[in-house]
Amino acid sequence: MDRLVKYSIPFAGLAKGNHRFEYTIDDKFFESFENSVISKANVYVELDFHKAETVLTLTFNLKGSIHQTCDRCLEEFDIPVDSHQILLVRFGEPGAGETDDIIVISHCDHHINVAQHIYDYLSLSIPMRVVHPDDANGNPTCNPEFLKKLSEKSESEDLNQVDPRWEALLKLGSRKN
Repeated sequence: MDRLVKYSIPFAGLAKGNHRFEYTIDDKFFESFENSVISKANVYVELDFHKAETVLTLTFNLKGSIHQTCDRCLEEFDIPVDSHQILLVRFGEPGAGETDDIIVISHCDHHINVAQHIYDYLSLSIPMRVVHPDDANGNPTCNPEFLKKLSEKSESEDLNQVDPRWEALLKLGSRKN
């Protein structure tokens, strides 16, 4: 976690008002997170930090790309990232009244580490199904050889054929009592 020290913002020493922090997220960043869904990325993070009397407003602007493997053809490609997230930090009893966009920290805290928030926002930028984007004509841009083999495999299988081991069970389900 020593690599993540640079993502710690000592807000107690900052004057009230707006402050800007910039971070470049690369492969080394994700090594600090166990079982990370991301291993390679190149993302620029611009953090607008607004300090007020009772609340801190953190506005994250993330731009760049995350390297992932296509679920369809298993080739690697870059997913573009262009995200804008706002996080409110209130002072009070930690954990009380927290939501996805609001966290509560103790009045005794003098710094906040934004590394976990950046990691979470980048992880949420990855779609549930990771596939190459379609071209302008709506055709998949996956590996054409792999798509051809996949098409041949699905055409050769008869989906209506029932495994003989299941036929006895199907007969049991269709019996009337």
